[in-house]
Amino acid sequence: MAEQHGELLTRREREVLNQIVAGASNKEAGRVLGISPRTIEVHRSRILGKLGARNAVDLVRIVLSLRANL
Repeated sequence: MAEQHGELLTRREREVLNQIVAGASNKEAGRVLGISPRTIEVHRSRILGKLGARNAVDLVRIVLSLRANL
């Protein structure tokens, strides 16, 4: 199941996801990845949709659950 979700996300979405899980704000994540905070918001929205999360907290819960099952 984790592999299925990982394949759903682009490389950049996985990079953004790692920043979200690490607790970075959109501005911080954008600085680290060299993209605008607005672009981070777009990626975050797409990630939420692809993984079926309602918000960032739900997203982190899903990711941690998937990682625990690896």
